[in-house]
Amino acid sequence: MMLILIVDAASAQRRGRVFTSDPDSWISAGIAGFTANGVNDGRSGSTWDFGNSTNLQYSLSVEKTVASGTSLGFAGTYARVPFTYYGPTVPVIPGSGATCNGCDAHLNMSTLVATLHFGSGAGLHQVIDIGAGIVNYSALNRDADGVALAGGNNTDPLFTGGWGLGYGFDDRTQIEFTPEYAIGIHERSGLANRVSNTNGMRSLKVAFRMGFGVRTLRR
Repeated sequence: MMLILIVDAASAQRRGRVFTSDPDSWISAGIAGFTANGVNDGRSGSTWDFGNSTNLQYSLSVEKTVASGTSLGFAGTYARVPFTYYGPTVPVIPGSGATCNGCDAHLNMSTLVATLHFGSGAGLHQVIDIGAGIVNYSALNRDADGVALAGGNNTDPLFTGGWGLGYGFDDRTQIEFTPEYAIGIHERSGLANRVSNTNGMRSLKVAFRMGFGVRTLRR
């Protein structure tokens, strides 16, 4: 009788843990064709005109599965962006960097967002990404001589969203094609009322996702 009770208790414990086909976590890496409007920076009295040119943007994300086909995590991107810098004749803030009017330059644009991802599994499926976080502009350098321009190292709130298609070779190996849109909200300090403080960003991303571990449920 005692042996039967022990076997029944062990069986009940085993029934309390269910293994699913979903990976426990995901890592993805991607590359995108990226365009953006630019930034009006009131602190330095300058405009960074991205010209809607297409450039490469690299991405990496780490996510934890929270439900079937749904994961929550963090995603980051990086792009080295060419732009045209329009600034005042004399820097608004002495010592903040050089200025020029209509010179070619480059900057580093990095983003970090908390992301919610929908879509996974074998075969063709839809993909939805929603995120919120920050965008940082740094290393504003004039192309002609590499001199640092005023207005660099600026961080703004960022909101992102995307919808696309994915294809799963199996339950944990996928490729995704996702058009995305993001809005960076720059500070209004020093800007006239009619001047925009938003940077609209569009991209078409191709990402490769790999799942790791096995998600378990407890009953």
